[in-house]
Amino acid sequence: MPSLEDARRALKKHWGYDDFRPGQDEAIRSVLEGRETMVLFPTGGGKSLCYQVPALLFEGLTVVISPLVALMQDQVDQLRSRDIRATFINSTLPGYEVEQRLVNARNGMYKLLYIAPERLASERWKAELPNLNIELIAVDEAHCISEWGHDFRPSYRSIRKELETLPDKVRWMALTATATPEVKADLLKSLQFGDAEVITGGFSRPNLHWWVNETVKKREILVKAVSRGVKRGSGIIYSNRRRECEELADLFTAKGIESRAYHAGLDSADREKVQTGWIRGDFPLVVATNAFGMGIDKPDCRFVVHQSMPFTLEAYYQEAGRAGRDGAVSYPILIYKNTDTANLKSRLLRSYPQYETLCKVYDGLCDELNLAVGSEHEVPESINYDAVAKRTGVKPAEVKVAMQVLQRNEVLELTEYYRHQTGIHFIADRDIIENVIRRSDQRKADFLETLLRQYGPPAFAGFHDIDTGYILERLNVNQNSLRKALNVFSDHDKLLIYREIGDKPLVRISLPRMRTLQIDKKKVFHYRDILLKKLEYMEGYAVTKGCREVYLRNYFGETDAKPCGNCDNCRSSKNKEEIIVQREDVERIRKLLRESHMNSRQLRSETRWNTEKLKRVVSYMEREQIVSRVESDGNEYMLTGE
Repeated sequence: MPSLEDARRALKKHWGYDDFRPGQDEAIRSVLEGRETMVLFPTGGGKSLCYQVPALLFEGLTVVISPLVALMQDQVDQLRSRDIRATFINSTLPGYEVEQRLVNARNGMYKLLYIAPERLASERWKAELPNLNIELIAVDEAHCISEWGHDFRPSYRSIRKELETLPDKVRWMALTATATPEVKADLLKSLQFGDAEVITGGFSRPNLHWWVNETVKKREILVKAVSRGVKRGSGIIYSNRRRECEELADLFTAKGIESRAYHAGLDSADREKVQTGWIRGDFPLVVATNAFGMGIDKPDCRFVVHQSMPFTLEAYYQEAGRAGRDGAVSYPILIYKNTDTANLKSRLLRSYPQYETLCKVYDGLCDELNLAVGSEHEVPESINYDAVAKRTGVKPAEVKVAMQVLQRNEVLELTEYYRHQTGIHFIADRDIIENVIRRSDQRKADFLETLLRQYGPPAFAGFHDIDTGYILERLNVNQNSLRKALNVFSDHDKLLIYREIGDKPLVRISLPRMRTLQIDKKKVFHYRDILLKKLEYMEGYAVTKGCREVYLRNYFGETDAKPCGNCDNCRSSKNKEEIIVQREDVERIRKLLRESHMNSRQLRSETRWNTEKLKRVVSYMEREQIVSRVESDGNEYMLTGE
């Protein structure tokens, strides 16, 4: 049996580290000894090494079950850069490519095989499973198993069942960064872990100084926070709206802080350019939606500011946790307005589809896919939200949410994140194409010949999709040149048809098309109620008067947490005074000053507060720029901006 010393040698050889972080060695020892292992490490805690290192020590194959296509690609790229043989299987690959990779896995060509959970139910996988020499199953992002998790995936609950034919000698492990007690219990049960070794790195990040600014002037506070933050290093601003990302990136660039926007509305090449440039240090600030996160590893990020409050503490902890991965002091900052929670709740209730909307979207989606009643949908296809919206009369944003609800109820499989691909289907015979090559000028002939060689025979039988970046590199052209050439070959020469898959998701209807959608209504709205409960916990973090790290750690099940001494509530003596300032106190002063300017004596007379309480409330309102002093008389107060 491989030893922990063997693991350390592999770590040094491939990653260059002399030893493991605390907890990693314990997790690896547990796996090597054949115990079922659950790893609960915070974001940036080094979960991946807990299965990647053992994978190198086993003779056979390690199968990693992962829900995120982009993350699979990123992990495989990183492993290959370290001379570790790895690949992935997911919905973005054509059937012949999946088959070839499975044959390669059977022949021992890989140490790690990443696979999406939905693929475990495919006939091709089931047929090949007995031929694979699997030694370890690693379930990554294991919180997806639980409906109490913030990213529930129904297919995760079938993992153990789909792999029940594996021999008992196969090792199992599950890994996650965000498991509440409910999630932990749920995933242990679902994975049938009888007496699992549970290894937790704890949710304490002592180098992170958690901070909340409660203010009605969010933009002003944001500018101040970022202006201070960039003096320490690079950072991220998270916003819920794409347009705001663009506006803020322009705002900070105009202020001399070079910034870039990142959101799902950009094409994949632009997103990758922003991500690579920020990681490389070409510019200090990214303003992003939560699309910015998968595969992000920049150790020296010094601050993460949430301009928009997330719906869940899990999402907040993961996004904020991208600060300070190198262990140096860094700042996760939430800028909060007291109406944020109500707005988010209203948005959730408005956006969560009614049952009738789900039925409309289901029918419109099936029609868009040309799927007849009773027929099965075998191969995932790209889908355009706008096209479904046009068919159904449902807004594109509501279509997207409805499809996510249908996925949670196992009506369809939805793959949202993958690299940009260009698909080609040659509609002319090979002889005709080769004749065009012979008759064309050298540039056109070389271009067409390269396409023919790269796409090969599969592109004559149907669409063959290849990573666009790979094709651009082979052709030595940019995206626009490729598109223009393909238009010529398609519209003028009639040699091929092509498609681009980028921002559109891939969809597969899981069951034969129903005449009328049939799903449990209670189940549909159960998850909405869970989200509302999670929003309450998120608000609790924003308004707590106690230690913020304690609040987070208690939420994730740690009962022995002590005040961190570093968050805003722990550190600032002013904030300690603010503990007794209630929202109704602020509103009372605001109401009085709406009528006229008042000095301290008048305010004390109207409120009947003692001098100390009035001083604390007014000081708080001054710091938050709710009130200011009248210049002609420094003892009088007026409302700011009202």
